[in-house]
Amino acid sequence: MAAVNRTARIVLAITLSISAVAVVVAALLARTTETPKLGLWLGLLLAGAAMELATIPGDDEEAEHPFSLASSFHMAAAILLPAGWAALVAGGSTALGETVRRRSPIRTFFNAGVALTATLVGSLAYHGALPASDERAFGWSMYPAVLVMLLCYVPIMVIAVESISTAVAGDRWDPVSWIHPAELFAYLMEACLAVVLSVLIDSAPEVLAFSVLILAAVFLSIKRHRALKSETRQTLRALAAAVDARDPYTAAHSERVGAMASQLAQRVQFPSKLVLATRWAGRLHDLGKVVVDNAILHKHGALDEREWQLMRSHPGVSADLLEPLSLTRDLGPAIRYHHERPDGRGYYNLPGRDLPVEAALIAIADAFDAMTTDRPYRKALSQDEALSRIEQGLGTQFDPQLGRAFVAMMRGEEVAPIEVARPTQRRRAWFRRASDDPDPLDKIEWPTMASVPEDLHPTAIANDAPEAPVR
Repeated sequence: MAAVNRTARIVLAITLSISAVAVVVAALLARTTETPKLGLWLGLLLAGAAMELATIPGDDEEAEHPFSLASSFHMAAAILLPAGWAALVAGGSTALGETVRRRSPIRTFFNAGVALTATLVGSLAYHGALPASDERAFGWSMYPAVLVMLLCYVPIMVIAVESISTAVAGDRWDPVSWIHPAELFAYLMEACLAVVLSVLIDSAPEVLAFSVLILAAVFLSIKRHRALKSETRQTLRALAAAVDARDPYTAAHSERVGAMASQLAQRVQFPSKLVLATRWAGRLHDLGKVVVDNAILHKHGALDEREWQLMRSHPGVSADLLEPLSLTRDLGPAIRYHHERPDGRGYYNLPGRDLPVEAALIAIADAFDAMTTDRPYRKALSQDEALSRIEQGLGTQFDPQLGRAFVAMMRGEEVAPIEVARPTQRRRAWFRRASDDPDPLDKIEWPTMASVPEDLHPTAIANDAPEAPVR
């Protein structure tokens, strides 16, 4: 764990201090309760350690957390064992698994301490929620008790992990963005699995071996799901790179745009989820150029009106191509409207108000990269000249706040944080109605080079126009 900045050190110190207190409390509670059967606590300890060893790594670039089924055994221990013993088993299994995996000592202490603390609080909450008069080990009263356990266990795990991740990355603290429905559902699934394991361990240990296949199936399905997501991302990146490579002037253009736009989002301290969305929207923003003829992409002069009609279709084509994919569906608005402008003179002639902030980020990075690389219709501008043009376009072609922040970032100056605009639901509904494409793709008369007169005078933006030239 690369805890290098001051905030990360503070988070670590607070977490480890709380964990140390939890260890002492757990040890004192364990001393005052009857020692559980050796096979029970040792089995849970080793099973939890085995789950730690089988952790599915997350994609750091995608801010994806590692996944394991260790929490199932932590919560099973919370159900079956006294609170002190359950906490020691959870912390011990995590420490054992992390040590075998050769994790750094600080990371091992951190993860073990969080697991111990969460399990201690969860177990105390579970046993406290059970009616004292309930003599049955497992009955209807278990349902609210498990819910109470989850409400204590999950927040501690989420807050601890997200706090250290945010601190290490230097992102803005936005607890609302820490709530991931998929992750919460995973914890719920693990709690259900913990209940099943608890019942089998307590009442039918002889059939416990059959649960191994269930655990393996759950683990492999999640592993395969993550592999498919990763493969889909890499395929889309390769496809975007192939589209860029059709024009030697735009090779790696989309990758650079995604990198610059997301870097700007990070420097102005936007939430990590928005930074990630901006990176991917930037990478895929020109995917729709697959329908644009090579002769148009390579044209040395300005484009005529019919060619511009085809060129203006590419953001919508990009968004339409990604719409069927659940992994990229949310990127549609940012990609579709990355050529919109605050003055309403973009491809869709929509005002800049309430447009996706990701689209505004991409628009700036897209223009800068276009200006600072050679194109068939003009030579590359210097960085200073490109930044000057962005400054001239603030409020008309580019978002003023983001544009100034981009210029400062590229000049190595200090960048101030920016608050993300959060349009009202009513305004969002209006925007969705207003942003319908007036020229559906199936109604566009696709031009061919044979249909374009050779002596047609170019009517597009001239090379010496004051606006930042972007195609």
